[in-house]
Amino acid sequence: MRLSNSSLNDKDEKDTCIYLNIVVELARMVAENSWLVYWLTRAFSYCDLFENIQFQGLYSKFVNEGSNNVINNNKIALTLTIAASSLFSSSATAIDFFDPIDGYFDAGEYLAENAYGFLPVPSIITEPSVGNGLAVMGLFLHETDAQRDKRKEVATHSIDGGAQLLTPGISVVGVGATDNGTKMGFAGHRQTWGKDSIRYLVGGGYGDINMSYYSQNDFADALSLDLNLQGYGLLQKFQYRIPGSAFFVGVSQKFLSVDMTNRHENSAVPAELIDRLTGLLNVSPKVSALGAVIEYDSLNNFFLPTSGYNYIFEYDWFSESLGSDYDYQTLNVEGINYWALSKSLTFGLKARYQSVTSDDRLPVFAYPYIDLRGIPKNRYQGENVGSAEVQLMWKLTPRWMLLSFLGSGVAGDLSSSMWDSDQQNAYGVGFRYTIARRYGLHMGIDVAKGPEDVAWYVNVGTGF
Repeated sequence: MRLSNSSLNDKDEKDTCIYLNIVVELARMVAENSWLVYWLTRAFSYCDLFENIQFQGLYSKFVNEGSNNVINNNKIALTLTIAASSLFSSSATAIDFFDPIDGYFDAGEYLAENAYGFLPVPSIITEPSVGNGLAVMGLFLHETDAQRDKRKEVATHSIDGGAQLLTPGISVVGVGATDNGTKMGFAGHRQTWGKDSIRYLVGGGYGDINMSYYSQNDFADALSLDLNLQGYGLLQKFQYRIPGSAFFVGVSQKFLSVDMTNRHENSAVPAELIDRLTGLLNVSPKVSALGAVIEYDSLNNFFLPTSGYNYIFEYDWFSESLGSDYDYQTLNVEGINYWALSKSLTFGLKARYQSVTSDDRLPVFAYPYIDLRGIPKNRYQGENVGSAEVQLMWKLTPRWMLLSFLGSGVAGDLSSSMWDSDQQNAYGVGFRYTIARRYGLHMGIDVAKGPEDVAWYVNVGTGF
């Protein structure tokens, strides 16, 4: 069967879907199984598709050079995986997945030239609080033709060109699942207007999440309450830049509806006690809020900044008049700083304070928690939570970056000083690879050691 970009009948569409699934699955194994190079490239030689994805000569090139070259095999694996997602692109322009300047794998041209500015991002979920799993995310970058051409021109003349230009509209759609039964789907969009004078963010998601929550009392700190949370949430934020400055003022809106059930089989707390406690709680809570936001943003890049500052002050009012089952207020104050120590070294500092104020006992998910790499989500919660993290980034080459980080956090009640609580420390190392040079888009892995365990994360950006 020959495949082409022209219209397909029902049988061809079915055969093509099977074909694509095989390609994506086999591409994962190319790097470890050299003989697959021969058969995969041979298969593509029978497709009209390689007129659009530049597979001309791939078969002969890698067979002639020898299939034992691990680097070449990795290149083919990456190319095949992304090419499989673009087989039916309406664009007739050939797309090169290797940068013409340095020869490294790069998805920048693919993002810019395919019809929808779409990049598939498969990811491994390694968050300790929900277990290990897989996620597939689609990243869409929305640019006008003029913006796209300008970015391409700048990137042609500078190794980091394009990354400093105004970030275009960004959309994200994804699904994921983990080995503890957690399933989720999400979508979001960020848009700017008037040369970044107006910003709008909207997002939503649905989740069926299995997660452990821990007592905030010292005597029962090691006991977890294992819950299933099933529901959906929505978020909106609108900001306006104060003319001639880096300050933004705005409003936000949040809504979350959850059905909570307990999982006896995974809990250290006796089932009878859990049932009794659950009977006293609202097992289907809804929370809704309006908020005020003040932000200062002078970062030089949205995805991976190397200089500048970002400070956020956000205060949210959750109220029954807005559809919430609870009346309470939350405060989030956050500061991120980046200093370029040299052309290759960047130092980052992040500090954050969060608090919740209420006369009532709130649902477990309403309390802030220490959010640091190496510490599971919701492991250390409180009415007052503070944390700080430093990071040193070392740019080895224009493509590769190493980093090390160290963080500490505390969580306590309003009735006592937050600083009377034990500090929870975490540290680790990681790397980043420039996956789309003209956009300044970096991806990599961080490995972190926390109070209880070692965890690793697949991150886009700095990891802050």
